[in-house]
Amino acid sequence: MNGRRSTQETNPNYGKGQASLALDDDVLLDEEKLTQQLLATFSAESYRPPTLPSVATELLSLSQNPDVAICDIAALLERDTMLTGRVMKLMCSPVYAGTAAVKSLDQAVMRLGLKALCDVVLEASMNLRVFRSDAYSGTMERLRLHSTATAHLSKIICRYTAIVGDYAFLCGLLHDAGIAGTLIALSEGRGSKPPPDLIAIWPAVHRMHAEASAQMAKLWGLPPDVQLVLKSHHCVLVDGYPHPLAATICLADEIAHELGLGVLPAEKVDESSLEEACLLSHTQIDHSSDGTLACAREALRLTDPQLELIQRDAANLRDSLA
Repeated sequence: MNGRRSTQETNPNYGKGQASLALDDDVLLDEEKLTQQLLATFSAESYRPPTLPSVATELLSLSQNPDVAICDIAALLERDTMLTGRVMKLMCSPVYAGTAAVKSLDQAVMRLGLKALCDVVLEASMNLRVFRSDAYSGTMERLRLHSTATAHLSKIICRYTAIVGDYAFLCGLLHDAGIAGTLIALSEGRGSKPPPDLIAIWPAVHRMHAEASAQMAKLWGLPPDVQLVLKSHHCVLVDGYPHPLAATICLADEIAHELGLGVLPAEKVDESSLEEACLLSHTQIDHSSDGTLACAREALRLTDPQLELIQRDAANLRDSLA
């Protein structure tokens, strides 16, 4: 395996995407205007989301082929040493670790299977390229944890329902990618000027983040149904009918918040952190309405015993992530 990194990978700007926003005070004070300007950024022809490694997108395609060989998967991963290192590190975390340590990519594939390994690679890719911003580092870390929790919770919900969960982990992982993309766009290209305070931008970000997530997925070349689920995860209904996977992501998102793994901080925050205080001032951000949550549960035909099993597994997940 070649241990050298490509010129792109060693470039500090590699993978950050292309977007910057010059916002004046008038825009920041007008939620509707800010929302429209943010949406325009993501729909512009010049917009480029943070780059996912080509290995990750190729592996996603390979995961649809039941006849792919283990050696081919290992060879694909070995093309990106940085990503492979992140994958192996994740494999040693409590969420994935089994009774014996995984010491090679072949072992990782054998233990997890192709689809689960694909989930690990996508999680590592997002951590490496998307949930990163020096200007909003605390929020990005919280967003990373929330998205990871929602992804795993989506798989847990599928385990106790009749939902086909091929894209459940992926949709859970990307459901708030629009927030990450927005924070990156707001913090880049400003020179010495500080980025906007979260207290000013959160309502607008909340209003447009689902559509931004869908647009980023489209530019990444992800399947149309994934794009649809990301756009609908806070409303569940598509053309008047509940979408089962959107319902799954909606419930997983809310359970993550209930577990203290939401985008918003828990009750105790760092009082010296303006970023934490700004987040806490918007207690309803990234939540779905009670009516939407009821619709999601009905769409999945969740019974009380099923929900209890999901919440039991969710509590175990929280302990592993902690």
